[in-house]
Amino acid sequence: MTGELAGNSRCPLCGGRLQPGLATVPFLFSDAVVLIKNVPAEICSSCHEPYMTGPVTDRMIEMLKPLRHLRAEVLILSYEPQLVEQEVPTTEW
Repeated sequence: MTGELAGNSRCPLCGGRLQPGLATVPFLFSDAVVLIKNVPAEICSSCHEPYMTGPVTDRMIEMLKPLRHLRAEVLILSYEPQLVEQEVPTTEW
C-alpha cells in the first residue's frame, strides 16, 4: 500500500504497529513478474503489509518503466534511490 504515513504508527488494515524496515514488493504483469527488493517502508508487525511513501512509490514506477520492452518472465531488482546529479568540481591547472 502507498501514500503518506498517517503518523499514528498503526496499520490501517489490522491495527498492528508499523516499524521502519525494508520490503520486497511484487508487481504482477500479464507476461512478467517483477520483484523489487530492499524498498524502504513502514512494515506492520502483525500482518506484514508494507507501506511506502509517495516518493518511494514514484521511484519504483520509474524503475519499472524501462522494463516494458524486455522479454523476461521474472525480474528481480534492488531498490536504489534516484541519484541526483551533482556538479563535479573541476580543477584548473
